[in-house]
Amino acid sequence: MSKVADSIEVFQDLFLTCPDESCSRLREALLEHTQAPWRHVEELEKKIQQDGHDVMAFERESGDSLPPSRLVLWEEAGGYKVTNIVPLENGELGVTDYNDALNDFKDRIVTPASMDSKFSVKITPREQSIADWTSKEATDALHRFSGGANKFTGSGHPSDRKRWLEFLMSAYKSKTKLDPELLERWLVEVEEWPPDVASRLAIQYEFGLDLLNEYDCSC
Repeated sequence: MSKVADSIEVFQDLFLTCPDESCSRLREALLEHTQAPWRHVEELEKKIQQDGHDVMAFERESGDSLPPSRLVLWEEAGGYKVTNIVPLENGELGVTDYNDALNDFKDRIVTPASMDSKFSVKITPREQSIADWTSKEATDALHRFSGGANKFTGSGHPSDRKRWLEFLMSAYKSKTKLDPELLERWLVEVEEWPPDVASRLAIQYEFGLDLLNEYDCSC
């Protein structure tokens, strides 16, 4: 998988939208097109179903460099959404294995089923950048900070702190969707910050946004 400049790999979402309020044909189509290495796990559905919403569960055996895993779709307004993929063995799926499993399910089952029953399929991008999560002003401010800061001291130097605070203010004003974990990963994977310094900045970022929000709410 080629990497897009200034981006990191993120967990993808898969949405299936029914052509009308009834999703019964969508469910039937998915079951009709279920094939190895995937299988339908009906017994699990009965255990986790709640509130009258339909749920579908599938398991994938190991193969093609992927560990065995379980995928769950929940019914929501107008269709279904894949809510989680978990490993069947010890450990957890990293972002790459998660996305590989999700795309495998889409390619083997969802896409063929959609051609038969005419439901729509939407999968979110695998690679996203800072600009996908926050405003241009906040993106530019973060680039100015990261490009000029001492990567061993973080926001410690007065000039670096000024640029860091400018980023925090811009991010807060933009109602950013950038969470601390994504920021930390971006700093390490794209900007090559030391992991321990990136972690401290992510903590400062979360605290800074919480503080600004609390201040606004108290005024």
